[in-house]
Amino acid sequence: MEALKQKSTDRDQDQRWAVFIQSAFSLFSGAPHDGAGTTENFTWTRADAVAAVTAVAGLLARLEDLP
Repeated sequence: MEALKQKSTDRDQDQRWAVFIQSAFSLFSGAPHDGAGTTENFTWTRADAVAAVTAVAGLLARLEDLP
């Protein structure tokens, strides 16, 4: 991803959204996997689930408003 190659202080707003989306995808992708040494020790609390659902809902609501 191009935005990740830039210093965070040099990213424009669109690039910052791209990094946020990529970070959310990366976090949520660990949930269904149990890779040895990576995600096998992930634990998800109710608060984690609420935060994840809220983040996705917010991104979908934002997508609705994009041209």
